[in-house]
Amino acid sequence: MAPRPGFEPGSRARQARIIAGLYYRGSSLEVLLQGLKSLNWIIYKIIIVFKYVVLLVLELGCRVAVVADWDIDGVVSAAQIVYSQEVVGRYPLDCRHEVCLIPSTSKTLSHILAEVNKLNISHIVLLDIAYSKDAEFFLKRIRELSIYSIYIDHHISSIIHSHAVEKLVDEFIVGKIPTAYLVFQLMNSLKIALTTRIRAFIEAASTIEGRRHGVINKKFIQLVIALSRTLAYTKDRERWEKLVRWLSSPLPHTSIPFVVDINKFMEPQLNGRDVNIFAKELALRAEKIFNIRFIDARREKIVCRPSAIASALYRIFRNPVILLLTNKGGRNYILIKSRDLTAYTIALELYRSGLAVDIMGHQTLSYSLLREDIDINNIKSIIRNIILKKL
Repeated sequence: MAPRPGFEPGSRARQARIIAGLYYRGSSLEVLLQGLKSLNWIIYKIIIVFKYVVLLVLELGCRVAVVADWDIDGVVSAAQIVYSQEVVGRYPLDCRHEVCLIPSTSKTLSHILAEVNKLNISHIVLLDIAYSKDAEFFLKRIRELSIYSIYIDHHISSIIHSHAVEKLVDEFIVGKIPTAYLVFQLMNSLKIALTTRIRAFIEAASTIEGRRHGVINKKFIQLVIALSRTLAYTKDRERWEKLVRWLSSPLPHTSIPFVVDINKFMEPQLNGRDVNIFAKELALRAEKIFNIRFIDARREKIVCRPSAIASALYRIFRNPVILLLTNKGGRNYILIKSRDLTAYTIALELYRSGLAVDIMGHQTLSYSLLREDIDINNIKSIIRNIILKKL
């Protein structure tokens, strides 16, 4: 007697019906054996599918790490890399991969080595991290781990030690403009169209760092400053990553992932009485060197952040300010605040002339540690020559 349609020996339909416990013309033993064979075949297929799923997860897993500074320049720079890698799938790898985000400063790079080592990444991108001895140690360790390294920065120390950095990394981008704008130029070269949100924050971050743009909403700048200071002061990693993820998201019309009090951070800048009063007292003793104001404040007791004092003095004079100060170790150093590249230019010339043994900062705010045997009149003379050369 011919078997019913779908019950021919060896047919898939027959095997399926066996597993389901449906009627089959045959002995109970044959039913059991056929069921086991079919079950093994299904298990085998499940294992194969599971294998490919695991491989896919590994392929799409975290293969890129981004290490960036806590401030808005670092946040916006990191957001561009995340957008390029996770959304567009263009850089640094040629397909979409998850990006692991790690906030850090140059001084804390050694603290994140263990975390980086556990990630099993192939690429790491350092953004807005000033080159230092700590950075050098970190980069050497990354090279030993055979991780492809990309370094993008605008700090003076990274510029003057560019030859050393080039030997330690696979890709190196450095310039006298904010890191966020350096990354933006990279995105443009790769034909990556960024979202309106990211572009707005790039312009705001660049404006805060001293790069002039067109008309930007003052309230928006205040919001970005408040976000930057919130992250810089609290060092809240969860907030930092949320802001990077929000900036890199292609979804429009979504609100900022956490609330900031703009007035809390703007009042010290606009109405900081202690800083402004102290700055006005120092301003009375300012010495003019062309359009620059030079102030010797080594004997003053500094209770506020030196950078805040320099910014307050800049608002008073609307011209570059040079503060001569003494650090906790008794060493003299110069702090320069400017709107343009003056701070960078003077610091670099002091270093090249041998008067400064180390320099830090960026294009609008620089720190120069002076030689112990230096004559202050010699410093003033060098500054005059620098300005004359610039003119």
